[in-house]
Amino acid sequence: MGISKRRSMWVAGLVLAVVAGMAHDAHAQVFGIGARLTSVSGPESPALDNSDSSRTRFMGGYIRLHFLGSLGFEAAMDYQSTTNDAETARVRNMPIQFTGLILPIKKSFAPYFLGGIGWYKHRIEALENGDAVATAYATDFGYHAGAGLQIKFGRHAAIFADYRYVWVDANGVDGFSGLIKTASSLTSVIGLVSSIAGTDSSNNDGVSRGGSMWTGGLTIYF
Repeated sequence: MGISKRRSMWVAGLVLAVVAGMAHDAHAQVFGIGARLTSVSGPESPALDNSDSSRTRFMGGYIRLHFLGSLGFEAAMDYQSTTNDAETARVRNMPIQFTGLILPIKKSFAPYFLGGIGWYKHRIEALENGDAVATAYATDFGYHAGAGLQIKFGRHAAIFADYRYVWVDANGVDGFSGLIKTASSLTSVIGLVSSIAGTDSSNNDGVSRGGSMWTGGLTIYF
């Protein structure tokens, strides 16, 4: 009984210490969460599967943490899925980005700069009657840099828009090129899936490629 009581007091003390620490740092850090729309363009953008040079829209979410001064951090994930006209292939693109921000959070009208790293995941599925019968995956690692503008409404809400140039060294997703437009039969799609799945990612031609990414969204700060 005594051990249980001491354990309860220790847990209560730890909780109080954490709460006190959070209260002490409340003015030093601001946490935000939000949803965003992303528009990607450029036939060589690593966020796309190289199948289309037109502008493509993604939907996603993010968190932002602002430290002392104007320094901040953002983690974001977007998602987009496309099926070709013949319904024999489906491509899913999922960019995941970690970004450093230079943003004066206390200002209502705040231009900012950004830069970071990202993983650009691609998944291709061969379809038969709407079901996936073969699947292959590819991932690029790349970088991004850009600038944006945030406008705050009170203490807890803000909207933003920014531009990011994204670039990466080609390492295996080039086989996706033209898939959505040219895959007219299940056999051709399965053949392409097999070739991508068997590609050695070490065969990197070292060619740098990139594209544009526009993002905009709503942040709720706590």
